[in-house]
Amino acid sequence: MDRKRERGGWAMCFGVLGALVVSGAVLVSAPHPAEAQQAPAANGRPQFNRVCGRCHPNGEEDTGPSILNKNKSVDEMTTIIRSGTGKMKAIGPAKLSNADLAKVMNYLRTIHAVR
Repeated sequence: MDRKRERGGWAMCFGVLGALVVSGAVLVSAPHPAEAQQAPAANGRPQFNRVCGRCHPNGEEDTGPSILNKNKSVDEMTTIIRSGTGKMKAIGPAKLSNADLAKVMNYLRTIHAVR
């Protein structure tokens, strides 16, 4: 009877140890905070905030209208940005390079401004 209890105790100990190892593996695979901060840079949010964010903060209405969930095509949005509209001035490559514009389009996808 004592041997059964002893074996049960060891099994529980190994079970707990296994759970700790698994949870440790999850913690090890979680992204480092510095990597998490790089993700917005890759999606164009900093470029959007620098050039567009004053009028469309986080894509919401302010001086400019909300662009959230507009689901425009990339071509439509590129034309709006490069040519301007009645109220919005054109934003040329000197202010927003083509490379940065591509990054902005990635960010605009995350807020469903483009599809």
